[in-house]
Amino acid sequence: MKNPMSSFINIFGLAVAIGICLVVYTFIEFDASIDQFHKNKNEVYLATFQAAKDGEIQQYGTSPRPLGEMLSEDFAQIKKVCRVEDGNVVLKYKDNVFHERVRYADGEFLEMFTFPMKWGTPESLKNLNSIILSENMSIKYFGDENPVGRDILMIFDENNSKAFTVTGVAATFPKARAIEFNFLINFENVRVADPKYDMHDWSKFLNATLIQVDNPSDIVSIENGMGKYKLLQNEVQHDWAISSFAFEPLAVLHQKSAGIRDDISVDDNVEGRIGMPIIAIFMLTLACFNYINIAIVSAAKRLKEIGVRKAIGANRLRVIVQFLSENIVVTFFAMILGFALAALIFLPWFVQFSGWELEIKFLDKNLWIFLVCLLFFTGIASGIYPAFYISKFDAVKIFKGSQEFGRKNPVTKIFLGIQIVLACITITAGVVFTQNNAYQNSRSWGYDQKNALYIGVPHQAAYEKVYAVMNQNTNVLQLSGSADHIGRNVSTAIVHMPPSQKYEVKQLAVDANYIETMGLRIAEGRGFTKHSENDKQAIIVNELFVKKLNLAKPIGQLFEIDSNRFEVIGVIKDFHMRDFFHEIEPTIFKIADESEYRYLSMRVKNGSENETNAALQKYWATLYPEIPFQGGHQEDVWNDYFFYVDR
Repeated sequence: MKNPMSSFINIFGLAVAIGICLVVYTFIEFDASIDQFHKNKNEVYLATFQAAKDGEIQQYGTSPRPLGEMLSEDFAQIKKVCRVEDGNVVLKYKDNVFHERVRYADGEFLEMFTFPMKWGTPESLKNLNSIILSENMSIKYFGDENPVGRDILMIFDENNSKAFTVTGVAATFPKARAIEFNFLINFENVRVADPKYDMHDWSKFLNATLIQVDNPSDIVSIENGMGKYKLLQNEVQHDWAISSFAFEPLAVLHQKSAGIRDDISVDDNVEGRIGMPIIAIFMLTLACFNYINIAIVSAAKRLKEIGVRKAIGANRLRVIVQFLSENIVVTFFAMILGFALAALIFLPWFVQFSGWELEIKFLDKNLWIFLVCLLFFTGIASGIYPAFYISKFDAVKIFKGSQEFGRKNPVTKIFLGIQIVLACITITAGVVFTQNNAYQNSRSWGYDQKNALYIGVPHQAAYEKVYAVMNQNTNVLQLSGSADHIGRNVSTAIVHMPPSQKYEVKQLAVDANYIETMGLRIAEGRGFTKHSENDKQAIIVNELFVKKLNLAKPIGQLFEIDSNRFEVIGVIKDFHMRDFFHEIEPTIFKIADESEYRYLSMRVKNGSENETNAALQKYWATLYPEIPFQGGHQEDVWNDYFFYVDR
């Protein structure tokens, strides 16, 4: 209280660092607890496979369709098997109509995973006519009412639909989760959604196959017995030749999912596990050096106190203990303030920024152990040098006024230099992050996303009707149809290059106008020609494709895709299909059959985007009132990404 300015700087500096450390602790605790609430987490395993792609062995979380059924027949150690497939549908209840994502799963899904029910019973999933909702979806469609017994219409496509009876509503999911669902129906309904769906086709994959065993040690023998499944799959699917199968336990699946492609569990925390602890350590180090330097300078005002204490018998150890004790008390006040900063400012801001549902759990004993350890570590780390430095002062020199203080101490100068460097790094980082936000907003996407609109359609007939109307709109300059669309949908293809190389690439099936309509830039060769039969066996590739495959002269190069030969006729400049968090990938364009068109893209007059989009939505509502509009401005396809950047 005698030195309010110094005390404020010390306490506030330590409080900010402690508050940041507390946020990082909640993040690490949240990340470590993801999917740990499942009672069977150590007995449930995801079937994965490894395959050689682009010269590297990669692990995949998908599995051949018949695998699950055969596993349950061939291995007595396997207690339960569950197949999982995800699909897009339209759901309708009275006037509520939305595009939704539904999960098809065997009845064992709710036995393997711990998702308690708010209403209804989990056993109802075994009924082909039942649907189980998450609590959020129940509120979305039915409000706060118990919807059990209500019917809801699921529209798979223009020819297939089915009414399901709500038989259950899951309770609110734990916040620390990676696996969840919105709508859950029995797996056998995939035959209703797609009458051509073949359960016994080894060349096709489903989203996940899960098994449950009584004894986790049995997994080794199961993995050793997977050889025959490898042969069955490789006989019919050469592009996806499997080198081996493996089973990943649910308990650690989230932590491993970053290295598993197409995993049922999604891991968005990889960078955070590394970056956030570094930030916390950096800020705590800066605060400690700040405290050390201020403490050494402030000691000049306490020289006589130190001299008197030593004159009346205090030894060096007592002085050290005194200063460390004082420091721990100051750190305690800093911790109280830091806790308040974390709970009221830092954590709410971080939750809004990141989307992670973090919270401070006051009843978590590990939190209080962490705080106590942080208190003593910070208090001792920031006070140990000042305590040792000050305690060695000689009482006689203090009273004579001959005690040299600070100027000739090289360690003090080093500490001050380190603090200045850390402070400069912090300021520079803040400037860089701010400038990076502006850069991200103005960064080129590799094509002209402005003055471009798109709409997703369910089938060819809808495409033709919308095309006919928008072709008459005076604001529309150009129209294009496609099976895939930048920012919305992309498929995967295996490209074979003589003599025996194969590469996994992204594929966009489009019409001849698509490249021009979307403002993609041709770097070499030409684009597609309208109504050209030859171009049906041609592809256009991006620059990264040329680089990855080391093509000195790409134009005229022949490749095999799906047992058909294609010739490269053009190279386009690299562009971003997804947001800037994702790297550009080797990509090809090929001509799509008109029956495959599921997107209509259009280039409109500058300044007419909103008017044209409103007209498009109005016509769609008249044409298909039961199917929600899916489309809008091409500039908005990465809304979530720029939402975080702007914040």
